[in-house]
Amino acid sequence: HAASRPASPLRHRFSTMPKGYAIVTEARVTLAIAAAGDVIALDLWDDSEPPNLPTGRTLQVEPRRWWLIDAAQHAPAIAAHIADRGALSPLGGGLIRATLTGPGWRGLLSVSGWFDSENPDFGPGQIAATTIHHVPVWIAPISDTACEVYLPSSYAASLVDLWTRAIGVTEPPPAPCNSPDGS
Repeated sequence: HAASRPASPLRHRFSTMPKGYAIVTEARVTLAIAAAGDVIALDLWDDSEPPNLPTGRTLQVEPRRWWLIDAAQHAPAIAAHIADRGALSPLGGGLIRATLTGPGWRGLLSVSGWFDSENPDFGPGQIAATTIHHVPVWIAPISDTACEVYLPSSYAASLVDLWTRAIGVTEPPPAPCNSPDGS
Protein backbone atom coordinates (compact mmCIF):
# COMPACT_ATOMS: atom_id res chain seq x y z
CA HIS A 1 0.00 0.00 0.00
CA ALA A 2 1.32 3.42 -0.92
CA ALA A 3 -0.08 4.86 2.31
CA SER A 4 1.92 2.45 4.46
CA ARG A 5 5.20 3.14 2.64
CA PRO A 6 5.58 6.80 1.70
CA ALA A 7 8.12 7.53 -1.02
CA SER A 8 11.11 9.53 0.07
CA PRO A 9 12.22 12.09 -2.50
CA LEU A 10 15.79 11.62 -1.30
CA ARG A 11 15.80 7.89 -1.92
CA HIS A 12 14.07 7.72 -5.30
CA ARG A 13 14.84 9.85 -8.29
CA PHE A 14 13.15 9.78 -11.68
CA SER A 15 14.24 11.50 -14.83
CA THR A 16 13.72 11.11 -18.53
CA MET A 17 16.20 11.56 -21.32
CA PRO A 18 15.58 12.46 -24.97
CA LYS A 19 12.59 10.85 -26.65
CA GLY A 20 13.05 7.07 -26.79
CA TYR A 21 15.14 6.83 -23.64
CA ALA A 22 14.27 6.65 -19.95
CA ILE A 23 16.28 6.39 -16.74
CA VAL A 24 15.07 5.35 -13.31
CA THR A 25 17.49 5.49 -10.39
CA GLU A 26 17.52 4.11 -6.87
CA ALA A 27 20.28 3.82 -4.28
CA ARG A 28 21.25 0.33 -5.47
CA VAL A 29 20.08 0.16 -9.12
CA THR A 30 19.79 2.50 -12.07
CA LEU A 31 17.51 1.37 -14.89
CA ALA A 32 18.01 2.89 -18.36
CA ILE A 33 15.77 1.89 -21.26
CA ALA A 34 16.58 2.48 -24.93
CA ALA A 35 15.97 0.98 -28.33
CA ALA A 36 18.48 -1.71 -29.36
CA GLY A 37 18.72 -0.75 -33.01
CA ASP A 38 22.44 -1.55 -33.17
CA VAL A 39 22.12 -5.34 -32.62
CA ILE A 40 22.57 -7.73 -35.53
CA ALA A 41 22.52 -11.53 -35.53
CA LEU A 42 25.29 -13.42 -37.27
CA ASP A 43 24.66 -17.02 -38.29
CA LEU A 44 27.68 -18.99 -39.49
CA TRP A 45 27.04 -22.24 -41.29
CA ASP A 46 30.58 -23.61 -41.10
CA ASP A 47 33.06 -23.99 -38.23
CA SER A 48 34.54 -20.52 -38.64
CA GLU A 49 34.60 -17.94 -35.89
CA PRO A 50 32.87 -14.56 -36.10
CA PRO A 51 35.03 -11.68 -37.33
CA ASN A 52 36.78 -9.40 -34.86
CA LEU A 53 34.89 -6.14 -34.71
CA PRO A 54 36.62 -2.77 -34.41
CA THR A 55 33.92 -1.71 -31.90
CA GLY A 56 31.17 -3.37 -29.94
CA ARG A 57 30.83 -6.83 -28.42
CA THR A 58 30.19 -10.32 -29.73
CA LEU A 59 27.93 -12.60 -27.68
CA GLN A 60 27.37 -16.24 -28.62
CA VAL A 61 23.65 -16.90 -28.11
CA GLU A 62 23.41 -20.30 -29.84
CA PRO A 63 25.98 -22.82 -31.10
CA ARG A 64 26.34 -21.13 -34.52
CA ARG A 65 24.68 -17.75 -33.79
CA TRP A 66 26.18 -14.59 -32.36
CA TRP A 67 24.70 -11.23 -31.50
CA LEU A 68 26.92 -8.38 -32.58
CA ILE A 69 26.29 -5.48 -30.23
CA ASP A 70 26.98 -1.94 -31.50
CA ALA A 71 27.88 -3.41 -34.89
CA ALA A 72 25.13 -2.16 -37.19
CA GLN A 73 27.46 0.38 -38.82
CA HIS A 74 29.83 -2.48 -39.75
CA ALA A 75 27.15 -4.74 -41.31
CA PRO A 76 28.28 -4.27 -44.95
CA ALA A 77 31.91 -5.12 -44.12
CA ILE A 78 30.87 -8.11 -42.00
CA ALA A 79 28.57 -9.38 -44.77
CA ALA A 80 31.44 -9.15 -47.26
CA HIS A 81 33.78 -10.95 -44.83
CA ILE A 82 31.44 -13.89 -44.19
CA ALA A 83 30.28 -14.06 -47.84
CA ASP A 84 28.38 -17.32 -48.41
CA ARG A 85 29.44 -18.87 -45.07
CA GLY A 86 26.55 -17.29 -43.17
CA ALA A 87 23.96 -14.57 -42.88
CA LEU A 88 23.33 -11.31 -41.03
CA SER A 89 19.94 -10.25 -39.70
CA PRO A 90 19.16 -6.97 -37.94
CA LEU A 91 17.43 -7.63 -34.61
CA GLY A 92 17.33 -4.20 -33.07
CA GLY A 93 14.00 -3.09 -34.48
CA GLY A 94 12.17 -5.60 -32.30
CA LEU A 95 14.31 -5.30 -29.17
CA ILE A 96 14.66 -2.95 -26.24
CA ARG A 97 17.87 -2.74 -24.22
CA ALA A 98 17.45 -2.27 -20.47
CA THR A 99 20.71 -1.41 -18.75
CA LEU A 100 20.74 -2.16 -15.03
CA THR A 101 23.61 -0.47 -13.20
CA GLY A 102 24.52 -0.70 -9.54
CA PRO A 103 25.29 -3.36 -6.95
CA GLY A 104 21.65 -4.48 -6.81
CA TRP A 105 21.18 -5.50 -10.47
CA ARG A 106 21.44 -9.21 -9.77
CA GLY A 107 18.78 -9.05 -7.06
CA LEU A 108 16.47 -7.00 -9.26
CA LEU A 109 16.59 -9.73 -11.92
CA SER A 110 15.30 -12.25 -9.39
CA VAL A 111 12.04 -10.31 -9.04
CA SER A 112 9.46 -12.48 -10.83
CA GLY A 113 12.14 -14.59 -12.49
CA TRP A 114 13.69 -18.02 -12.00
CA PHE A 115 17.22 -17.35 -13.22
CA ASP A 116 20.11 -17.62 -10.74
CA SER A 117 21.57 -14.20 -11.43
CA GLU A 118 23.52 -14.30 -8.15
CA ASN A 119 25.99 -16.89 -9.51
CA PRO A 120 29.38 -15.10 -9.52
CA ASP A 121 30.47 -17.18 -12.54
CA PHE A 122 27.84 -15.38 -14.65
CA GLY A 123 29.83 -12.40 -15.85
CA PRO A 124 30.93 -10.22 -18.75
CA GLY A 125 31.04 -11.93 -22.13
CA GLN A 126 28.24 -14.33 -21.25
CA ILE A 127 24.55 -14.23 -22.09
CA ALA A 128 21.61 -16.16 -20.68
CA ALA A 129 18.13 -16.60 -22.11
CA THR A 130 15.33 -16.89 -19.58
CA THR A 131 11.95 -15.42 -18.71
CA ILE A 132 11.12 -12.67 -16.24
CA HIS A 133 7.48 -11.87 -15.51
CA HIS A 134 6.45 -14.17 -18.41
CA VAL A 135 8.66 -12.18 -20.81
CA PRO A 136 11.50 -13.79 -22.79
CA VAL A 137 14.74 -11.95 -22.03
CA TRP A 138 18.46 -12.23 -22.76
CA ILE A 139 20.71 -11.09 -19.90
CA ALA A 140 24.27 -10.00 -20.70
CA PRO A 141 26.49 -8.82 -17.80
CA ILE A 142 28.82 -6.02 -18.88
CA SER A 143 30.67 -5.66 -15.56
CA ASP A 144 30.37 -6.71 -11.92
CA THR A 145 27.97 -3.82 -11.35
CA ALA A 146 25.99 -3.68 -14.62
CA CYS A 147 24.14 -5.78 -17.15
CA GLU A 148 22.08 -5.36 -20.28
CA VAL A 149 18.73 -7.08 -20.62
CA TYR A 150 17.38 -7.47 -24.15
CA LEU A 151 13.64 -7.95 -24.42
CA PRO A 152 10.90 -7.74 -27.04
CA SER A 153 9.68 -4.17 -27.57
CA SER A 154 6.08 -5.24 -27.08
CA TYR A 155 6.81 -6.27 -23.47
CA ALA A 156 8.99 -3.34 -22.44
CA ALA A 157 6.26 -1.48 -20.55
CA SER A 158 5.43 -4.58 -18.49
CA LEU A 159 9.02 -5.18 -17.34
CA VAL A 160 9.76 -1.51 -16.77
CA ASP A 161 6.67 -1.33 -14.56
CA LEU A 162 7.76 -4.44 -12.63
CA TRP A 163 11.30 -3.16 -12.10
CA THR A 164 10.33 0.39 -11.19
CA ARG A 165 7.85 -0.90 -8.61
CA ALA A 166 10.51 -3.28 -7.26
CA ILE A 167 12.98 -0.46 -6.70
CA GLY A 168 10.28 1.74 -5.22
CA VAL A 169 9.70 4.29 -7.96
CA THR A 170 6.07 5.31 -7.96
CA GLU A 171 5.79 6.37 -11.62
CA PRO A 172 7.38 4.22 -14.34
CA PRO A 173 9.13 5.96 -17.23
CA PRO A 174 7.39 6.21 -20.59
CA ALA A 175 7.84 3.27 -22.94
CA PRO A 176 10.79 3.92 -25.26
CA CYS A 177 10.33 4.33 -28.96
CA ASN A 178 12.17 1.90 -31.18
CA SER A 179 12.47 3.67 -34.50
CA PRO A 180 15.94 4.61 -35.81
CA ASP A 181 15.23 8.35 -35.47
CA GLY A 182 13.93 7.98 -31.88
CA SER A 183 10.35 8.98 -32.72
